[in-house]
Amino acid sequence: MSRAGNDVMHETRNDFMRIGEDRNVHRIPPRERDFLPYDRPGHFWGHHPHYYGYRVNYLPPRYRRLHYWGIDYCFYDGIYYRPYNGFWVICRPPFGVCIDLAISDLVFSTVRFAYYHNTYRMYNAIDANNRIIDEQNRIIAQNNATIAAQNSSLALNVTRANDAYTLANRLGLAQSYAYANQPYYYQDGVFYIVNSNGQYEVIVPPAGALVEELPDDYDIINLDGVDYYKVDDTVYRTTLVEGKPYLEVLGQMYGKLAQKYNYDSNGVKYSNLY
Repeated sequence: MSRAGNDVMHETRNDFMRIGEDRNVHRIPPRERDFLPYDRPGHFWGHHPHYYGYRVNYLPPRYRRLHYWGIDYCFYDGIYYRPYNGFWVICRPPFGVCIDLAISDLVFSTVRFAYYHNTYRMYNAIDANNRIIDEQNRIIAQNNATIAAQNSSLALNVTRANDAYTLANRLGLAQSYAYANQPYYYQDGVFYIVNSNGQYEVIVPPAGALVEELPDDYDIINLDGVDYYKVDDTVYRTTLVEGKPYLEVLGQMYGKLAQKYNYDSNGVKYSNLY
């Protein structure tokens, strides 16, 4: 492994796995691998490697400071960074960021869903950020109920939606609903819709969304005695749909639960990094 001051990443077996005290081979998360030069990642919307979760030890000279959803970011040339333990990690774009449809090198996948919600449900507690999601859910549930009534062939999988909500609520997760009549898109842990202005917009990963593989910077966490997968604050579970295995978006961590697993901040104050 290179020292923190080096900018060159050597992609060897030792960079990605280590032997633990239990003598088993363990995966090394990107935040603990060798440092990258700040200009190694591709634009977040592009098809080149994004290197989410990897550290850089200094920022590009002309970055901008931005604030979204209570989180501080630095941004330069289509790449976002967040503070991590005295350094910086390359991260996904914040929710609400938009890009033009005209960008020629977009390579997004269409998202399939295990279920849609057509009933609005309250959560035990939500923070200020999730209040917007909660208000949006009410509108989406009403929309889905309307189109389901008009189109009996549209399968909302209500039982599956109810079971997922019950589990998510018990684990302390909030779910963001998906419109049953709107396409959703996905790339490397980032979900998009095409908004009313004809732009791709980064959104909160919607509950029930199915992906076939997780990004490199996933973590395995244990909630209520069961292992789940975590990408940023999004929790996934394994599931079978029509006999095929998927990773399903279960919900979003927030509040104390999100802070418990927030490896990006680690108690480091943003102002101390300048």
